[in-house]
Amino acid sequence: LRSHGRFPKILYNSSIQGDVREVDMTRSVNAFKAAVLLAAGVVLVSTSAQAADKVRLVDSTKVVFESEHPYSARDGGIFKKYGLDVSIIHGSGGAASLQAVITGSQDVVWGNGVLGVLSAYARGAPVRILGSNIRGVPDLYWYVKYDSAIKSFKDLKAGDQFAYSRPGSTTNLAVLYIKKALRLPAKLVSVGGPSGSRTQLMSGQVTTGWSVYPLNKGLIREKKIRVIGTGNEAAGLVGVTIRVMAANSNWLAKNRDVAQRLMMAMQEARARSYTSDEQLHAYAKRWKLNYEDIKTAGEDTPMNVTTLLPVAGLDVINKIALENHKIKKLLTAKQLQI
Repeated sequence: LRSHGRFPKILYNSSIQGDVREVDMTRSVNAFKAAVLLAAGVVLVSTSAQAADKVRLVDSTKVVFESEHPYSARDGGIFKKYGLDVSIIHGSGGAASLQAVITGSQDVVWGNGVLGVLSAYARGAPVRILGSNIRGVPDLYWYVKYDSAIKSFKDLKAGDQFAYSRPGSTTNLAVLYIKKALRLPAKLVSVGGPSGSRTQLMSGQVTTGWSVYPLNKGLIREKKIRVIGTGNEAAGLVGVTIRVMAANSNWLAKNRDVAQRLMMAMQEARARSYTSDEQLHAYAKRWKLNYEDIKTAGEDTPMNVTTLLPVAGLDVINKIALENHKIKKLLTAKQLQI
């Protein structure tokens, strides 16, 4: 993470961008650590005799599998291992969570939509991207009533409602790209969050509902609803960073070493989330989920798209931001640092 002066670019750690492949779990984590340390030009020493550095982290999402990684770091003693004392709170959505970081009431946001971060940066907000949370939208899925004649996205016809949450949201982007990729004639309709979407579908107000794994998996298991497709069919978003880990740039300027250790801790925590049955049970208990509905979390959200590096496709997000009036003009390659 070489110094960029006053961090003028949105991507803080582009100097360590690279494809950290998932050939072997231990090898992946160690490779990530090596990349961070090599780029930083620092050597970490034991922090056991020093006071842990405090970090205020706001998790922008609840229940979804990636929201578990900060807890995995805490429960597994990983934050402590890296000399960190991390507080975890949950924001009421991406906008509110990002605002908490921008104002400085929190230091780092986990799982925020990249479109919101890029938009805030373009307006001059003190925020920088540290890493990627997920590339593409494989954890999103769409469903119909179990007895519906619709079997897949391709069965949606003119007059059918193709659901998404709100304008400018990740689900909005996903349905736009799915509709384009599959040339669907269905009408796009905003239905709010997963619970509102479920209510409108079951009451017959809309043709489809949307959700994110593991929400509503109980209804799938009970054969009340049936999945007709996932975000994997949003071809234009495959490999593009959608949600990110970002920090207040003023905090970052004073805490570069802390940010580096936080990134390494989160990468290690991510590995624990995917491999520890103990953590999976803790995840189920934390959010009052049926273990049967979350034991396949690692399949619902594939591990290979959740590495912190690379942060990919910012040029794509840049164009999407302009098309959706999130920015007034395209950010330059220098600003994006791609």
